Parts: sequence; structure tokens; C-alpha cells
Amino acid sequence: MKKVIMSIISCLAILCGLFLIIHRHVIAAALTGSEMPEAPEWHRKLLKHA
Repeated sequence: MKKVIMSIISCLAILCGLFLIIHRHVIAAALTGSEMPEAPEWHRKLLKHA
């Protein structure tokens, strides 16, 4: 059971790191108050409500 929990935590840590790498420009713009980057076209099609 401990191995399962550790593997889940490891996967979540990797996914969190990937999220931060992918969204680094948006995070930097939010922290500095500069203009937000434009979302790619596939992002707008996938998330129509956003």
C-alpha cells in the first residue's frame, strides 16, 4: 500500500512540474502584472466556456 501511495505522489509531483513548465509565461505575467499571453487556437476550441 505504501508503494502505491508513493507512486501516486510521484506522479502528481511530475504532473505539477509539467503544469508549471507549460504555464510559465502565464504565471510570470500574473506575478509581474504584465499582459497575459494569447491562448493557442486549440486551447480556445477545447475550452469554449473559458
